Amino acid sequence: MLEVSLLGSFDIKYKKKPVSIASRPAQTLFAYLILSAGTLHRRERLAGLLWPDSLEETARDNLRHALWRIRKALPAKQKNEYVLTDDLSIAFNAFAEYWLDVSALEKVGDDASADELISVLSAYQGELLPGFYDEWVMLEREHINSVFDHKMARLMSVLQDENRWLDILDWGERWIKLGQKPEPAYRALMSAHAAMGDMSKVAAIYERCVKSLKEFGVEPSEQTKELFQSLKSGKEIPKPVIVSPKSALPEVPSNIPVPLTSFIGREKELKEITRLLSSSRLVTLTGSGGVGKTRLAVQTANDSIKKFKDGVFWVGLVGLSDENLISQEIAQSLNVREVSHELIIETLKTNLKSKDLLIVLDNCEHMIKACAQYVEQLLASCTKLKILATSIEALGIFNETVWQVPSLPLPEMQQSLSLKELQEFASIELFDERASNAKSGFVLDARNANTVAQICRRLDGIPLAIELAAARIKVLSVGEIASRLDDRFSLLTAGSRTAVPRHQTLRATIDWSYDLLIEPERVLLRRLSVFASGFTLESAEEICNQGMKRSDILDLLGHLVDKSLVIVEEVSKNSETRYRLLETIREYGREKLKEIGETEMVYDQHLAYYVRLAQVAEPHIFGEQTARWFTLLDQELDNIRLAIDWSIQHRKMTEAFLLLGSLDYFFFVHGPISEWQECLQHALSMPGGQEKTLARAKALNGLSMLYWADINPLDDQDFREALEIALQLGEKDLAAKALRNLGLFEHLRGNLSKARALLEQSRDIWLELGPPFKLQKSWTLNFLGDVAFSQGDLNQALLFFEQSTAIFREFKDKAFLAYAVRRLAQLAVHRGNPANAILLCRESLLLNMQVNDPRGILACISAFAGIQLSLGRFASAGQLFSAVQNLLSQRALFRLLQIDQLEYDRNLALLKTKLDEKTLARFWSKGMAMTREEAIAFALEETQQ
Repeated sequence: MLEVSLLGSFDIKYKKKPVSIASRPAQTLFAYLILSAGTLHRRERLAGLLWPDSLEETARDNLRHALWRIRKALPAKQKNEYVLTDDLSIAFNAFAEYWLDVSALEKVGDDASADELISVLSAYQGELLPGFYDEWVMLEREHINSVFDHKMARLMSVLQDENRWLDILDWGERWIKLGQKPEPAYRALMSAHAAMGDMSKVAAIYERCVKSLKEFGVEPSEQTKELFQSLKSGKEIPKPVIVSPKSALPEVPSNIPVPLTSFIGREKELKEITRLLSSSRLVTLTGSGGVGKTRLAVQTANDSIKKFKDGVFWVGLVGLSDENLISQEIAQSLNVREVSHELIIETLKTNLKSKDLLIVLDNCEHMIKACAQYVEQLLASCTKLKILATSIEALGIFNETVWQVPSLPLPEMQQSLSLKELQEFASIELFDERASNAKSGFVLDARNANTVAQICRRLDGIPLAIELAAARIKVLSVGEIASRLDDRFSLLTAGSRTAVPRHQTLRATIDWSYDLLIEPERVLLRRLSVFASGFTLESAEEICNQGMKRSDILDLLGHLVDKSLVIVEEVSKNSETRYRLLETIREYGREKLKEIGETEMVYDQHLAYYVRLAQVAEPHIFGEQTARWFTLLDQELDNIRLAIDWSIQHRKMTEAFLLLGSLDYFFFVHGPISEWQECLQHALSMPGGQEKTLARAKALNGLSMLYWADINPLDDQDFREALEIALQLGEKDLAAKALRNLGLFEHLRGNLSKARALLEQSRDIWLELGPPFKLQKSWTLNFLGDVAFSQGDLNQALLFFEQSTAIFREFKDKAFLAYAVRRLAQLAVHRGNPANAILLCRESLLLNMQVNDPRGILACISAFAGIQLSLGRFASAGQLFSAVQNLLSQRALFRLLQIDQLEYDRNLALLKTKLDEKTLARFWSKGMAMTREEAIAFALEETQQ
């Protein structure tokens, strides 16, 4: 765990070992982020806040460099990254495993015990971030000082109530040493010395108080003066210290059930629930079936026994079907006897009126309304009573604190982790232990650990599902269990015979939740299962509205969220709210959809929606909204894949062609290219797609774009067919695209004169079509510049690039502006102007980062390496070239565009003539160890010199 202390020092430790963030700006940035963990900060706002006196570009460069230093210092390959970033924002991950002294101080409640306060306040070693003088630090420091004084005053009060005079002597002096003018500390010290019979110390403390306050130009308050006079005259005599043998504490009554299996993980969750219980009288744990609500409640109840002098009691409602018996069940659990001619709820109110106790009300969902009514009545009448409830949905009453129980932590799909690192995840630890119990000799090792991780991910980290899967280890191997998860409801039926019926199989668990729904909620849940991943309210309304009022879907969706069947995903500021189903719920919904006979109807609706989305997105992909649309399409990528698969499987070729052809440039940027190229080729080869239609020509042109990006085609058949169809249909814009693609093809093959002629034909058609196609014309101009560059005609290349760049700037087309500006940067190097090349390359990099184009980002790093080479900085050039090679090798199906690759090869060959093999190898190894973010920061820093 990462342990961070900002009070009295700036100190970071990971697994008890120091972590060093070298520069003060990076320390300031880290402190700001962790103090506001979970909050997304816009990059430009952070840069302006932390470097207010710098130019905007300099401030943003400083921010990137500080962020790089933070990432370099923090431990790598964690279950949850500590710092989350995207092109627009930065945040400290509130769900990462970390401890912060400031958070601990702020979170301790006013009803915390003296020992709890002492535990937290012990970490306070002085003011926040001493030696930091930023304006925001000063404001935050003042706030934390007031929080500390408030908690110390509360501690003094509690210690005096408990007559703990020796502790007061210790903590009162600490407060004086750390505080500014803590009069409550002096008053507590006077009372403590009086209780111990030392009146001379009382007078001495009062004199110290007077002297201390005088330094601030004030006198003691009337309260302090009156206390001193009362103690001095003997009018107010605190209870004296009496030393007596410790007597055995009475046993606190409790009926908490004893689990038969060990409790794994959830330490952070237990702390959070305990904290919530300290400040709220009603806490409801919600979550989907099998997520572990009951088990968490059991553990919390056991941990809370010493905190409630009148007991902790368990009330299980799982087998109860008559809501009129709820009050009797509570009374029976608490051993409260019925009184004749009196309602049992009234008897409970009377009996519990002054009791300091905790009631755990387990499984409320099937009688939610009645449970809410009884809980409300008891809490209103019994002021010391607290209730911890578990339910699929919240009780929905005033002052209820609702806490969603999360699934167990899971390793990310793309993470490559060692066996030791995987074992740190509670989900995998749970499978390991339960499988070991089910079959002696089972061992989690390097051979099966990744398969176990896959099982846990497929089961969404749901504890019950993982336990049921682990139980199958008696008859199946880990690999066989993983391969059968597509039929999980038949597989996961090996639950404990002693468990409640709905926990004996995975299907029974989901059935329980499904049966509690009203019919319109069931209809919507079934139809929502069509989504491959997340979805928006709009997409749900468009796709799931058959036979339903569109206006009802929002309310029904809200009900499914309340009942823990739909999850609201976290979204960045200004983004549309997204929802998703857990995979297990999705599979269940698809089964139900098939039973009802609505599968084809709903999937056709889904396909139609995403075809419309692709067509709406197409013109916006090029322009000032590129980044927003790329983000939206990234979020919908799994749904787009599903729509493409459905269209091809069911021979809906027009829809397939429109989807694939409209999003060709998105697929080009957000590979892997081979996936989309195979989809397109498969669709184009289908019998139902052979007709020479506009949609087919669109798809063929889209395929040509992907060829240019990653694949060198053997012939130009697809390009020529697109041109043929366009000419037959009289579609000049499609013909111009086809000619442009043919020109790109000839450029790839090295036929430069032929390429130029084809591109000039394309340009002439765009000119004929006029202003509406000006942006398309700029693409062709840019590719003409590429051909001139390859021919060595640098003046002609410059002319074409400048013309295309002007149009891209006019249309605010960041995606292709980044490409054109990078070409100008490379051209500037060839023309002997490295200073201009640096400025242009920085702009290209920034644009590529804004639209999240990984290919363009690596091409810019490569271009920076070429600039460093031209300046004679061979060490940094070598590091950057090797970083590019390493980052490309990590994405096996990904390469640079042709001209970028030619520039890379030419410059690397030149570098090898400047450095001997041993020296180059030394620089090369440094670059190979860089992440993409480190390479970017290094390139920017080196070009500042």
